This record gives sequence, C-alpha cells and structure tokens, in this order.
Amino acid sequence: MELFDVVKTIFKKDKDWDKVSRNDKVRNFFMINRIMSIQFPIQADQFNHTKISPRPVVDWWHDTLSKHYTKIPGWIFTKTKKSKNNVSAKSEFDIDKNVEVFIANKYEISMRDLEDLKRFYPEKYSLWMKSIEEQISMTKK
Repeated sequence: MELFDVVKTIFKKDKDWDKVSRNDKVRNFFMINRIMSIQFPIQADQFNHTKISPRPVVDWWHDTLSKHYTKIPGWIFTKTKKSKNNVSAKSEFDIDKNVEVFIANKYEISMRDLEDLKRFYPEKYSLWMKSIEEQISMTKK
C-alpha cells in the first residue's frame, strides 16, 4: 500500500486495518508520524526516536484516531504555500552577459556568486550592473 492508502485506513474501522501489512506500517512510519504531527505535535515528538519500533506506533495512531474520527479530517491534506514568481524582477535584469563576465574577472568571483548577489540583493545588483555597464560604454566611445 502507498502512504495515503495507509493514512486513509488509519481512520477506518478494524477490518480495513487488517489489510495493511506489517511492512507497509514500517515503511510509512516516518511520513505518518510527520503528518500526524500537524495536529498532534507532542505525541508525534514522543514517537520520534530512532530506537522506537514503528509498527506499534502506527497501530497506536490507528487505535486512537479511528475512535475520534469517522472520516479523514481536513488537517491531513494541508496546503503548501506556493512561491510567487517575480516576472517583473526577471525583466529588470536585462544586463549584458559581457558585463557580468567583466565583473567576475575583475573581482575574481564566480558566476554563481553573481547569481547569489542577483537573488539576495536584486535592487542593489541591478543598480550596480547598470553603473558598470554605463562606465564600460563610456570607455568604448
């Protein structure tokens, strides 16, 4: 059984729980404990030891939760925050690659370092690049 099949049967009565194999309980123990920690952080923390036997813990979750819930509760399926894609931030960086290569060579830093600067300090990076680009264009005239 897959993880969410086991999670679904945790909240059902015993006849469905008997179909969950011992290996499925052991294999899915970590994720089940992690999911249950959303609503029951203290209990999940107590089960979060390396020497604890996983099968009885998963059985305990079933025994406890099947008495209190008749269907899968909403807190099992939590939503994750989606990252906002900054399209406008990407359009700001119309910097010539030659300028970036020039800066990397002059200051003896890698292109990855420049990418980090771009990511963490976008405004300062943009201003810095534009000023360097202007200086380079003035020297070429």
